[in-house]
Amino acid sequence: MSYVRLKHTLAEVALAAIAHPDHAPTAALLLAYARRSRSHPAVALAALGRDAGTAPADAARMLLGTGLFDESPGGDRISLSAPFQPFASYLRRQAARAVSARRLLGSSRRAGLPDEIRRAVALFNAGLFFECHEYLEGIWRAAPEAERAFYHGLVQAAAGCYHMEKGNVHGTRTLLQKAMAKLEPYSPVHREVDVSSLLAGLRGVVRRLDRPSADAAPGRRARPTLPLVDGPPRGRRKRGRAGAAPGLTGSSRTDGGRPSR
Repeated sequence: MSYVRLKHTLAEVALAAIAHPDHAPTAALLLAYARRSRSHPAVALAALGRDAGTAPADAARMLLGTGLFDESPGGDRISLSAPFQPFASYLRRQAARAVSARRLLGSSRRAGLPDEIRRAVALFNAGLFFECHEYLEGIWRAAPEAERAFYHGLVQAAAGCYHMEKGNVHGTRTLLQKAMAKLEPYSPVHREVDVSSLLAGLRGVVRRLDRPSADAAPGRRARPTLPLVDGPPRGRRKRGRAGAAPGLTGSSRTDGGRPSR
C-alpha cells in the first residue's frame, strides 16, 4: 500500500506541475531531496531550498504537504517517512521525470498546438506513462466523437508503455495492439502528432516482445516517443470512406471501459 500511495502522490505532483507552473517547485524539491538523501534520509531544508530556489520554510511546507515526509524535531531537516523509504529509488526516478516533463513542456510552445497535446507529449516523452494515461483519460471521455478514438489510442499507448516498464509482457502487447488499431486511421498526422512515427515506435515494442528472449522493460533509448511534426500546424490526416473523419468510422468505437493498467 505504501508503494501505491507513493505512486499516486508523485503522479499528482507531476500532473500539477504540468498544469500549473506555480506547482513546479514541488517536483524540483522532490528531485533535490532524492539526490541529497542517497547517503542519509534526513536532509537539511536549507540545502533543499538552495537546490530548488525556494526558502527553507517554503521547502518544508511543500514537501510536508505531499504527506510523504517527516520534519525533524528541530525543524531544520526533513526525511522521507519510514513506510516510503524502501521505494526511494522510485521516488528518485519519478521526480527526475517530472522535472524533465516541465522542461519539455516549456520547449514545445508554438502557435496552434493544443494545450492537451503539448502536456501529453511532455508527460509521455519524459517517461511518465501512468501520469499521461491519467491526464488523457478525462480528455478522451469528454472528446467529440470524431476525436474520441484518437485520444483513446493515446490513452492505451501510455498504459501499454506503463506495463512495458513494469515487465508485463501480456498487458503491454494487448494495450499497444489496441492503441495501434485506434491510431492507424489518424496516420500520418493528427492534431500535430506525428502518428506514423508513434505507430512505428509502438510496433517496435511489440516486435521486441515477440522475440524468444523478450524483455518488456527496455532501456530509455528503446522507449517509444510521442512525436510532434516539424514546422507550423498542418492538420493532415487520412479520411474515412466517403470523406468521413476517422472518428466517425467503425474504428472510432471505444471498448467502453477504463483501460487496463
